[in-house]
Formats: sequence, structure tokens, C-alpha cells
Amino acid sequence: MEEKSTNKIAVFSIDVEEWYHLEYFKKSDTDKSKSVMDGLHTFIKIINKHSIKASFFIVGELIQTLKKTIIKLDSEGHDIGLHSYFHKRPVVQNINEFIKDTEDSLSEMKFILPNNSFGYRSPCFAIDRQRLDEVIKLGIQYDASKITQKEHPLYVNLDLHGFEKQERDIYKKDSFKAFEVSTIKFLGVNIPIAGGGYLRIIPWPLYIWLLKKYLKKSNFINFFIHPFELSNTNFDLPDNTPALTKFRYNYNRNKVEKRLNKIIKLLKENGYSFKTFSQI
Repeated sequence: MEEKSTNKIAVFSIDVEEWYHLEYFKKSDTDKSKSVMDGLHTFIKIINKHSIKASFFIVGELIQTLKKTIIKLDSEGHDIGLHSYFHKRPVVQNINEFIKDTEDSLSEMKFILPNNSFGYRSPCFAIDRQRLDEVIKLGIQYDASKITQKEHPLYVNLDLHGFEKQERDIYKKDSFKAFEVSTIKFLGVNIPIAGGGYLRIIPWPLYIWLLKKYLKKSNFINFFIHPFELSNTNFDLPDNTPALTKFRYNYNRNKVEKRLNKIIKLLKENGYSFKTFSQI
């Protein structure tokens, strides 16, 4: 049975990946010397400004490069999680490939933080129940990969049968928890109101109206963003990049930092406290 909490909780998270990990660039000849990790440090600057603890899901092949940052974030009480090793969508990997991918990420992270337990978020929210069960077997603490948005071609509607719904977007089975991305229905479509891409593309007055409408109905909001969306690094995208992808990548990136600060202020004004997934 669902139990509605009287506490208002917001979780802010970032999927720590490079621009070339985005699915739209997978078939392009990308220059991996170009980085958008300044966006990660902008996110850290924002949450430090507001005294917020956040959750960081890190692509495995970036772990060694970001080792000092990861250790510092952990020491400051932030939540460290896994985001696959090479940012491949789980459902396009066979089960053995997926298990190895996840094990490699886990062992790489445990080498740096041997005493920690970790969460997991699937690239592109593209994990099914069979693969989630393997995540659970590996001793991972929680998953943050569920999203209900059937219009997006990359997302998968994760089956959580057998889980108890504790609160809107929070599910539990034994000691394992699963978290769903916050969405709101608008014109018959579920809009991920707490996603960085939607924060950029939806006209700001409409976005704020939708967000306030969502906050009236839920005591939990699960917000996610990516480094490229907060990056000030500009470079030419691969020559074969379609115009729509260029638009999707670049549109309103220069407004995200300011908007994120406004959202945090709005949440605080509405009585939300900020926690990591592990704290919940």
C-alpha cells in the first residue's frame, strides 16, 4: 500500500558523462579530447552554494580521471553511483555483456571507495526487469532508472512488479529501493518535469507553471541533469551531426545555471528538504 509522506523531499542528481556518451553521437567520429566536465564543477558549485547533498552517477571509463573529485564528493557526504562503464543502453547488451559492464564499473569504483555501497542509473533509462534483477544480485543499494514516458524512443518502462510503492516515485522490495523520474501529464503526454533537457527546451514560464502544478501534488521530486547542460565549453560538433541534434544539444545551455538556482530557491520556499538517494 502506498504511504504518502508528510515530508517534502527533493533529490538532485547528475549523470556524469561526456558529451560523446550521448546516444545521438554514438555513430559519429568524435574527438574525445574535448570535454564538458566544467559542467560537473558548475553543478558542484551550485549545490555547494545552496548547501545541498546530491547524487552522482558516474560512467565507469571516467572514474580514474575523476578519482580526486569522486573521493572529495564522497568525503563531503554526497552520494556516489554507477552509470554503466561505456554508457551503453542495457537493453541492447545481452545479459552477460550487461553483467560484465556493471561488474567492471562496480570494481573500478570499489577500488577508490572500498567501504561504500552504491546506487545505479541506466544510460537513457533503458533497463528492463531481467537486468535490474542482476543489479540487485551484485549488491547495489538502489536503482534510479525508472521513467514513465512512452514517447521517447530510447526509454524503457521498467517493470517493478513485486515492489511496494511507498510514495509517489519511490518503490521498495526487501532492502532495495527503486526511484522513478518525476513526470507530469500535459496535453496527454508525461513530461519529465525534473529533467535537464526539458528544463532547457520547454519555454520557461510554461516550465515553472508545470513545476508548481507538480509540487502541489507530490512530496517527492527527483531531478536529473548532465554536465554538458551546464558546460561553458563550446566546440564544433562532428560534421555529420544532424541539425535537430545540434539544436537539442545546444539550446538554452547558457540559461541552465540560472534556472537551476531558481528551481532550488522555489523548492526551498515550498518546504522541500534535499537528500541523496542513499539517505532516502
